[in-house]
Amino acid sequence: MGSPDSKTSLVKHRHDTNRSYQSIACSDEKPGLSSWELILLTLNMAGIQFTWTVELSYGTPYLLHLGLSKNQVALVWLAGPLSGLLIQPLVGAFSDRTTSRLGRRRPYIIIGGLLMERMGRFRAYGEYTKCGSEGDLRTSIAIWIAVVAFYFLDFSLNAVMASCRALILDIPPLWQQDLGNAWAGRMIHIGNVVGFTAGFIDWIGYFPLLGDSQLKVLCSIAIFVLVLSLLVTCLSVKEEVHVNIDENVEPWYCTLVSIYRAFRYLPVPVQRICNVQFFAWMGWFPFLFYSTTWIRDIHVTNNPDKGNAYEEGTRYGSLALLIYSIISVIAGVILPQLTNTVATTYNQVTIYNIYTASHIMFALSMLATYFVGDVPQAMVVLASVGIPWAASMWIPYALVGEFVATKDEKAITANADVRPIDNHDIEQVIAESSSSASENTLLPSLDEEIITKDENSRMEIARQRLHDGEGDEGVAGDVGIVLRFGGLMALVAAFLSRYLVHIPISGR
Repeated sequence: MGSPDSKTSLVKHRHDTNRSYQSIACSDEKPGLSSWELILLTLNMAGIQFTWTVELSYGTPYLLHLGLSKNQVALVWLAGPLSGLLIQPLVGAFSDRTTSRLGRRRPYIIIGGLLMERMGRFRAYGEYTKCGSEGDLRTSIAIWIAVVAFYFLDFSLNAVMASCRALILDIPPLWQQDLGNAWAGRMIHIGNVVGFTAGFIDWIGYFPLLGDSQLKVLCSIAIFVLVLSLLVTCLSVKEEVHVNIDENVEPWYCTLVSIYRAFRYLPVPVQRICNVQFFAWMGWFPFLFYSTTWIRDIHVTNNPDKGNAYEEGTRYGSLALLIYSIISVIAGVILPQLTNTVATTYNQVTIYNIYTASHIMFALSMLATYFVGDVPQAMVVLASVGIPWAASMWIPYALVGEFVATKDEKAITANADVRPIDNHDIEQVIAESSSSASENTLLPSLDEEIITKDENSRMEIARQRLHDGEGDEGVAGDVGIVLRFGGLMALVAAFLSRYLVHIPISGR
């Protein structure tokens, strides 16, 4: 970009913001990752999303089949926000202090992946406990196994997710932060498409030895896909071993104090992103959990005399989510190629404008549910949500990642303004940076914590509304009200997104 040779100039330049720690230490620029390396780095997100898709698609029907009411099922789904609230900040903070020879993130990915594998099998095959003539006792045991498996599965999933997100933040240089998050979003979309497509295939006919139900076979396939994707990332990514340069090692409880301080004193740019995320996910969670139920209930209402209307409506809901996932994949590829950081006279398509537009589009889609009267119209509404979903899986994480990388960059390059850098300077700066590493990794995790706090309140609202309509199998109005309320919250998110602090990134 025309910047001076770093070997002959020690003056800090605006165009040198794509340097990293290694570039300053070695007086050279850190090379970016190739497309293939970005794919290997983010492939784990596809495996995680595939597993989550199976849980999302079959979790509610499975729990209802065990005998739980709709009201109780909503309480079980609180496992997600509770685990995100507790696990993600803790894993992010403790992994910063990890000095394992495997790196800082990979130990948590491996442990979390193993737990997900065990809990996935417990959930899938726990139904066998219900079989027999003992009645209530066996049913209660089966329900407890399912609920415990759900909670442990969500806890381990959040641990893996936090570690993978931190790994995506650690590996690419500053100028590739948004590209790395874009690839993560694409992998999530691919996991969605493959997961919803897998729901249409008669896996029992192909793999009868894996189980006698679709859920059992799908869980076995999801476990294989998850383990394979995590294994590829762990073996292909070169993660540096963290060394504690600071001799004053803080006790373990200081990590909890750091979490509180990071949450209490968030930087203004990150705080505003979290404000947007809070209201945005007030709309996303009911869509993710109840969109299939909404289409199913519309179909049942329009076909009250049809014997298989319930199962047919569920398949229509899965088909709508498949179309929505395909659209999100296409949008996830196209949108990052269209954006600039700063608007120009000829191009207003910035990452911030797209973020605002995505909230407005989602809000209009959810409010449109009031006018939907049949399944084809409902499928069009759900499919249109693919575009804002692509933006939500990319932009917030890219903005937080760029802020963290820019913050670290300024902290190091500030010491290069006056005199040449020697080894003592490098060690001192890295030590100072390491002391605040937990804060940097906590920022993406706290963004997730804002989301999970929001989900707690949102799921409670949904639980109360669905409890009022308990027993009305074919009434779509209750779910429709929940979806439309989420649309109103998305409008609030769109308004708040206009007040985000713009983060200048070189090369954009």
